[in-house]
Amino acid sequence: MSTVGGVESPGPWGSFGAGLRLLVGWFSVAIAILNLLAELDRLPDRAYLLFHAMLLVGGLLLISYGWGTAGTGPAGYAGFGAVLTGGMLVSALPANHAVCCMTAYSVRHGYPFTFLARDDGGGWHVDSPQLLADLLFWGYAGLIVLVLVAMARRISEHHGGGRN
Repeated sequence: MSTVGGVESPGPWGSFGAGLRLLVGWFSVAIAILNLLAELDRLPDRAYLLFHAMLLVGGLLLISYGWGTAGTGPAGYAGFGAVLTGGMLVSALPANHAVCCMTAYSVRHGYPFTFLARDDGGGWHVDSPQLLADLLFWGYAGLIVLVLVAMARRISEHHGGGRN
């Protein structure tokens, strides 16, 4: 706070972070809506719908909540990291039979998109755009956990502070 009681400006790095958060949020919402509208004439697969629903929800959360307003503490960030890391690792372990992505390879790994594949006799292949899409998916899933932990923390602080 300044001497006159107003809130100080966040500075250039805080403004850059807020601008980047809003750009990524709006971009995610726009891409999700446009891709879902483009698929209205046919029945897309479940992974495609789930990815774009997560893109929409994650983008809306980025637009709605600021980093400073979350107030999650270590538990929220640990939950975010656990969902992101665990989701990527657990989805990469089982081989899947996805409808899309690297169909030339017989053994495919990753959800919602195949990002790691190999032939039975060949080497591994990593598809970096699909890997980034899966990172975005699991990152947004972690963001949902982060926001839920922040909400739970605020509720518990509010109710805990009201009892005294």
